[in-house]
Amino acid sequence: MNKLTLADYEKAIQYIDKTGCGIVYPLSIAEMVQNGDIFTSKHSVLFWHYSGFAFIYGDYNEHFLNSVYKLFLSDNCETSRRFILFVKDEKVKEFFLNKDSIILEKRYFFEYKKSFLSNNRVLPANLKICEINNDLFDKIQGNVTPLFSWCHSTEFLKYGKGYCIVDRENVAAWAFTAAISSDEIDIGVETKSEYRYLGLGTIIAEKMIQYCFQQHKRPVWACHSNNIASQRLANKIGFEKVTECYTIRKS
Repeated sequence: MNKLTLADYEKAIQYIDKTGCGIVYPLSIAEMVQNGDIFTSKHSVLFWHYSGFAFIYGDYNEHFLNSVYKLFLSDNCETSRRFILFVKDEKVKEFFLNKDSIILEKRYFFEYKKSFLSNNRVLPANLKICEINNDLFDKIQGNVTPLFSWCHSTEFLKYGKGYCIVDRENVAAWAFTAAISSDEIDIGVETKSEYRYLGLGTIIAEKMIQYCFQQHKRPVWACHSNNIASQRLANKIGFEKVTECYTIRKS
């Protein structure tokens, strides 16, 4: 498997299968909006996003899948960056399940079916919405943060976008471009535990949907199959589940 140079990234776009596990992450790499690596082997392509999300396309065979396993999923792999492979093909799923130290999970994908925002929700008193700047970028601490998808604030502020709900000096909730391509924006959302059940996730997520509309891009949403809170929030603000896929990672 060969690693492409940046000059050849655009050539890999032709392999991205739109019927697979979402396309915004691999496109964000190929369009050189976000950091990531692309590997090829004859007619097979692997996209590996900075977040750790990985996607395979093309006419891959067992040799290619073995290379993916040895390089990124085996106990002997040398990479320190996480590697989570998105898989739709049942045969590929079975191939990796027959290997050692593999965990199989599911991820759900949602699309925003409406062409407008139906609610103008009221922010609780003493809270305010702020655009994420360099200072707020460093203050956001949680599981789903801009640092999850962007290697540093300079890159995020140049290509991405995000908003926070701030309580004095505390960042209570945030939503941001977890992945961005020429057509779509994957929205990342989180609310700190002490501020949950106040509707802040709804308010800040809808702020990002509004931004997507302004940019003439489709808002998309994805989450782990066990993340019931994320699924409920997605449905509440107008997203509908459209597909699902497996994820493969090391135990």
